[in-house]
Amino acid sequence: MLEAANGGLITVMANDGYIKSTISPVTLDGCGRLQAPSAIAVDSAHNIVVSESGRDARVLLFGANGRLQRVLHGPASPAARVTEPPSSETAPWPAALDVGPDDRLYVIMRADKFAEIRVYEYL
Repeated sequence: MLEAANGGLITVMANDGYIKSTISPVTLDGCGRLQAPSAIAVDSAHNIVVSESGRDARVLLFGANGRLQRVLHGPASPAARVTEPPSSETAPWPAALDVGPDDRLYVIMRADKFAEIRVYEYL
């Protein structure tokens, strides 16, 4: 599968060019417009995971239909209220992500002075 992000619009295409799903600002259901999509991954059930960089960095899970299912990391996620960086650090942001063959989501989180890998089991 191929993934493309352009101006806040994300299109997931099969290798033959068939468009499998599209995520546009209209399908974000109140979580706001995609400002700076930085990475995209698709799992075996065709769920789409998008990370954003910038001031409100977040990781979003969309269903195969392109509708927002959950905020995995970011201002509206439960994890954001639990995981706080040391006071001298900036909040970590998602630098890269991938879905493994086990359908676990692997996210590399970066901050000013550290990096970590977070693993999400979201299915």
